[in-house]
Amino acid sequence: MKTDACSACKAALDGNSVDRKQADRVENLFPGCLCEKFSVGKNSPGPVLSEEIIYRMVISPGDIDDQGNLVMESLRDVKLDGLSVFRDCATDDDITALVIDRLTRRPDQEARTVQALLMLETRVVRDLSEPDHGRLFCVYDETVPRKKQTDTPVPTHVTVLQRLHQVGLPNRNAKIKQGQKALYDKIHLQRVSLLTFRNGLIDALNARSLAGEFVIEETAAA
Repeated sequence: MKTDACSACKAALDGNSVDRKQADRVENLFPGCLCEKFSVGKNSPGPVLSEEIIYRMVISPGDIDDQGNLVMESLRDVKLDGLSVFRDCATDDDITALVIDRLTRRPDQEARTVQALLMLETRVVRDLSEPDHGRLFCVYDETVPRKKQTDTPVPTHVTVLQRLHQVGLPNRNAKIKQGQKALYDKIHLQRVSLLTFRNGLIDALNARSLAGEFVIEETAAA
């Protein structure tokens, strides 16, 4: 039975969700963060431990207000296909791969940069709860496909999913938003300096992006 549950969790958290319904689907299939018991990611070092530190990259300029503060809407993906983060045990190569994937753009798009890096202990995320609902968020060691499909997935990628309230519950949307506000209150001030993190690794990648790197090559018309 445990093997069946593990396989089912891996199938549900295979990194391929793009329909913006991952949070709803996983909660319906495996309520209460059941899949946290298993390692679901490809070549993952294992389930995410509560004492681990996880990091969230903020890419969109619209997720930072005019005063340089994170806006709550920047966490919107947590209720959809999940909030992408990475583990503190990620190697520099892992982080470089994740950053380059996020900064890769088409020739007609403006250069992208990592606007901010946020950190939080996994335990803090898992401890967020409501009396009548239980835990608000689950943390899974889900890996995701790379921009170039032939590239190996980053094993230290993690997905944070909100446990959404049941459809039809009075004030459901307000309760979901309240849960996101609880996470926002914990993370929005936990900024990490891009200049000092991993000896300026992300800051250097930002500079390369602004210099015109990480552009998808256009394929010639048939």
